Amino acid sequence: MCRVTWQHLRMRRLTPLLVSIAVVSAACAGSDSAEPATDDSVAPVTEPAPATDQPPTDPPATDPPATDPPATDPPATDPPATDPPATDPPVTEAPAEELAAFTPIGDGPYAVGVQTITITDVERDRPLTVDVTFPLAEGATGEPQRYTFITGDYYESPRAVAATADQISPDGPFPLVVYTHGSGGLRYIHSDYTETIASHGYVVVAADHTGNTAVDQFLEQQDDGATIAYNRPRDVQVVIDEMFNPESLETVGFVASVDPEKIAVTGHSLGGYATYAVASGMSNAAGTVEADPRIDALIPLAPALGSGDPDTSLLTDEQLAQVDVPTLVMVGTDDTSTPPSPNVDRAVEFTQSSPLYRVELVAAEHQSFTDVCDYLEFFPTLENPTQAVLDTIEESAAEGCSEGDMPIERVKDITNTFAVSFLDSIFRDGEMVTDDNTEIPDDVIFAAK
Repeated sequence: MCRVTWQHLRMRRLTPLLVSIAVVSAACAGSDSAEPATDDSVAPVTEPAPATDQPPTDPPATDPPATDPPATDPPATDPPATDPPATDPPVTEAPAEELAAFTPIGDGPYAVGVQTITITDVERDRPLTVDVTFPLAEGATGEPQRYTFITGDYYESPRAVAATADQISPDGPFPLVVYTHGSGGLRYIHSDYTETIASHGYVVVAADHTGNTAVDQFLEQQDDGATIAYNRPRDVQVVIDEMFNPESLETVGFVASVDPEKIAVTGHSLGGYATYAVASGMSNAAGTVEADPRIDALIPLAPALGSGDPDTSLLTDEQLAQVDVPTLVMVGTDDTSTPPSPNVDRAVEFTQSSPLYRVELVAAEHQSFTDVCDYLEFFPTLENPTQAVLDTIEESAAEGCSEGDMPIERVKDITNTFAVSFLDSIFRDGEMVTDDNTEIPDDVIFAAK
């Protein structure tokens, strides 16, 4: 498994409130008035008295000197301003919308079946063992699914049954989800996750990446690094091709039940790298993989991406910048194999995904995103389990099943709830769990971009 070291990033989102205010105005008006007119009166006419002779005399002048009347116009005065000063009404905040409690999603409405098939890439002469996990038709039954190791040891699923394509639910076509395991892992290393997704109405396909599995490590037959990095995203593309190939004898029973317009990729660790690489494209000495336009959504889990150094990183900053599909990336805060910084930090900074959600599980580690903790309890119950298998499980369990780590049942609740709600928000009319609608629990660090 790859081991890198990074720092932790937290982001927060704030939601502003806009409050409107009202302005009140008033107007006033006046009126004019006129005095009534009056008629002049006529005096009666009287006869003059008889004339008498008198010497003429001039009366003294009595005209007073002309004088101008004093000015009586009052000085113009402006009335005092009477408009009241403008005042804003007090601002009141609308009550915040109540957030829903975080509720684990649990199993979906479908029982789950698993069929193991073989897909061969003729171009590379490369056989791939693939598990198809799917919603069962109502009433379909089978024996409990056993995920068997090369040694004969097995893990028995508490949920899924062994089934065949003719038992798939007729409710399809269903969205297709491709799962890619970590370095030295197996196709069923995270069966709780893939089975839960299938129970909610998805067909999940997971391939053993030949040359980079636990079996190859056990047999010391691993491919070189460049070949592994090239084969990973190419394997994902081949699996998608075959799931829609009506001429494939292995997949023909599933073709009508998967929707070619609804495809997601998810993977852990090196599988997280492959998840990004199939959407970004990549090129190295072993070959070139073009970005796949069929991919609609990504869910990388504790992805292994590196520091960004072009000579050592699996994907460069420029390649990450080519990713523009909706993404949910999850990681444990205590992951020391593929720490949040720089792996998740770089992915969040450089990808152009929208929406992009980042979920960190407090005190979870690298193997928290696998079934290793369940193996730790189950394998000792087998009759004569292989000691080498037990030793490998115990070694891996140190990174997720130790005292102080987030309990694995809690990891499952958080991982499955965010994953299914994200897929439903992309492919259906579902709502993604976010801090806008849900009270995010204290053991989760959530951010959106």
